[in-house]
Order: sequence, then C-alpha cells, then structure tokens
Amino acid sequence: MELAAHTPLDWSLVTLHGSREAVAEETSMILCAGEALIDMLPRETADGAGFYPATGGAVFNTAIALGRLGAPTAFFTGLSSDLFGQRLAAGLAASNVESRAAVSDRPTTLAFVTLTDGHAEYAFYDENTAGRLVAPADLPDMSDIQALFIGGISLAVEPCAATYEALATGNAHLPIMIDPNIRPGFIRDPAAFRARLDRLLAVADFVKLSDEDLAWVGLTAEDVLARGPKVLCLTEGAKGVTAITAQGRVTVPARKVEVVDTVGAGDTFNAGFLAGLHRAGALAKAAPSDDVLRAALELGVRAAAITVSRAGANPPWDSEL
Repeated sequence: MELAAHTPLDWSLVTLHGSREAVAEETSMILCAGEALIDMLPRETADGAGFYPATGGAVFNTAIALGRLGAPTAFFTGLSSDLFGQRLAAGLAASNVESRAAVSDRPTTLAFVTLTDGHAEYAFYDENTAGRLVAPADLPDMSDIQALFIGGISLAVEPCAATYEALATGNAHLPIMIDPNIRPGFIRDPAAFRARLDRLLAVADFVKLSDEDLAWVGLTAEDVLARGPKVLCLTEGAKGVTAITAQGRVTVPARKVEVVDTVGAGDTFNAGFLAGLHRAGALAKAAPSDDVLRAALELGVRAAAITVSRAGANPPWDSEL
C-alpha cells in the first residue's frame, strides 16, 4: 500500500508498537490455578515409620514442572503464611514460577500419603485452610495470561471449587486445560462434582483424564469431546497416553523405567504436554496437528518417566531431558 504524500509516517510509533508486541509475547504466561499443599510422605526412621513433609498438590506440581521445563509460568492459589506456606512459596521461586497467590494466615492443607507397590493413596486434612477458603475476590489479574490450567482436589470442595470455576468461565476466551485428577474419597457430593465438571468441560479446550477417572465420571471419550474440549489426553498407566480428537487418535507408549512411586506423574505429564504445545506455538483454542500432538505427548511422557523414577513429586528440569 502506498502512503499519501501528505501523511508523515511516525517511525517512533511503529517502533513502540512493535516493542509492545514483543514485550507482550515475552511476558505472556501460562497460569496454573489450584491447590498447593504438603504431602506427608512415608519414611522409615530410627524409631519406625514416620513422615517427611514435601511440597505438593496436583496443580502446584504442574506449575513447578512447567517452570523447570522453561515455560513462562505463574501460579494462583490460596497460600498460607505459615512455615509450610513459606516452603511452598520458596519452591515456586526456585523453579522459576511467579506466585500470584492470595496469602492468608490460615493453615496449609496436608495430605498424608500411603504407598502400595509405588501407587499413592491420600488422606487429606483440608478444613478451614488457606487453599480451601480462597474466594473470587482473590482472583489475580489476567491481562498477561496466555493460557489457563486448572484441576486437582480444588475442584471438589467449596468454596474454592466455585472460585476456580469462576476463573475458568470468566476467561473462556483463553486456551484452557483441565485435569480433575479425581480422588473419589475426597468428593463428598459426586453429583455436584460431575455437574461442575460438565460446566468446566464446556469451556475447556484440552482435558486430561486417566482411564480410572473416565470410568468414575461415567463418560466415554466421545462423551467428553461432545461437551466441548478439542483434545482429550487419556492416560492408561504403563500403556501410555492417547490424544483423542474429533479427527482421530495419536498414541504414545509409556517409557519403561524402574518406578519408585507415582507421586506427581500425571501432573508432570500435564506440564510436558503444555510445554510442548507452547514450544510449537500451538497453545491455542484450536486442535493441534497430529505431529504437534505427538511431540507434546512425547515430552509429557519423557518428563513423567523421570518423575516416577525418583521419590515424591520431583519433576525434571529441561536439561535432564
């Protein structure tokens, strides 16, 4: 297009506009929103069985793994100012995750972990905690957020579940990934939980469910896609993971490793999958190509394999891959 002779071109505005776009691209972040807690992991002591307090929580683990994989990541939760909350905040900072937590003096949620052949089961102590009582008024600024990830036990209890639902439905223009990470023993009202999950699926673009999760909610893969998501990542333990879309399926087998425990495995997969989409420039509301999906699944599987090879939720750094 030719400029009219009488229209001076203001190069300062062009430069500023370009810089503004570059800055926006550099600072756009993936926001992980959900629980941060302390996993009380079983440990043998001189006096017999004991517990070791480790930072955890499904969404916290995903944020940590994303930060370690080099994706620009922020994290929102209700965080305690107690010594456990301070440890959680330090863990975020050490993994290059920006905290946007709502901090209070309420206690930190505790999850006592029982391991059976490396498989983890949890007993949660969550009443009146900082994470449980996070409210819509605490929600963070979203102006620099590129994509949203929510899930975990935060979707199962009030009032935090309503807060995270409001965050998702209020930002449905963003690419959204959900992993409900269902813990049946923690869900007091299964009908209300399934109803909330239906509402969240309507605004989600990506959803991760294990084969056990899918059976518990009583849906088929086709049912899930019919509710709104473009991609369902279906994990099946040692069999691997399959990305299911309206166009077909892409399967990546699990890696054979010596499993120490499964704590944080699915959370790390979520981070690898999101990081893979981010690297490909495909973290958008449309379904990615099969090649992009396969690469993202492979990154998730590689990262998760390292996590299960060591104790607790200890996701790998990008350099370890």
